[in-house]
Amino acid sequence: MTWIHQAIRSCAGPPSAGPGTGLPLTAVAPAIRLASVYRFSRTFRGFMSSNSALRIAGPPKLVLFDLDDTLCDHSASLRVRLRMAFGPALDGMSGVDLNDVVEASAARSIAGTEHFADVLGEFGVTEPERISGAVQRYIGDRYRGLKLYAESLEVIQAIRQRKPVGLITNGPSKIQRDKLVWLDIAHLFPLALVSEEEGIAKPDPEIFHRALRLAGSQPEEAVYIGNDPRVDIAGAQAAGLTSIWINRGGQPWPGGTRPGYEIADLRSLIPLLGLDDPID
Repeated sequence: MTWIHQAIRSCAGPPSAGPGTGLPLTAVAPAIRLASVYRFSRTFRGFMSSNSALRIAGPPKLVLFDLDDTLCDHSASLRVRLRMAFGPALDGMSGVDLNDVVEASAARSIAGTEHFADVLGEFGVTEPERISGAVQRYIGDRYRGLKLYAESLEVIQAIRQRKPVGLITNGPSKIQRDKLVWLDIAHLFPLALVSEEEGIAKPDPEIFHRALRLAGSQPEEAVYIGNDPRVDIAGAQAAGLTSIWINRGGQPWPGGTRPGYEIADLRSLIPLLGLDDPID
């Protein structure tokens, strides 16, 4: 028996007598209203979990961003570079698909080249010169194919007109700092924390707290936008910030405490943060 049926029985009392009769309409009506409220409640909770067309109550005073796969398409760039690195290493190797090697490497690690020998070895490539050549090609053109998402610049600039913005990113300092210059957004983020420089990395809440202290903000006054549930969302939540998960691929939530909000692209931040109103 469903919850709705139980509600109808409890509201209706004993059924009417007579062939083919069930519950009297006057008795069923309150239960129907109750069922409608229940359906609306479930629908509204689903709406809230999707966070479409919502606005954060009490607009934040500070907006913090992740970098890779939030503002720039690191995943696409990674695969461009891996194809460039592994292609020549597979010359003369019959029956080996370059795409398979690329995806095997990306699944193993999205940073560094320490795993290259193991990945190539799985596909029968063991010659040291082939492996070292792949490594050199990969690190020699580090930012090949790296671009901002189409909406990133306009959204950053729109938010900066109304709110202070900042950046928290994991990775080696030189790579991440040079990446900001390559993307021509370093000047937009005077507040930018890089994990290697800080000696701590997301999801450690301390790196978020350092950004807050530098900005003179409290956790409840800030939001953090990132793509990684384990690193970005969990870290922001642990630090007490409002978390916004950018889920460009429409992936299901992997588990754990859900983000405060979920968006499909950065343009959704403008109404979400209450920035679509005219500037006074």
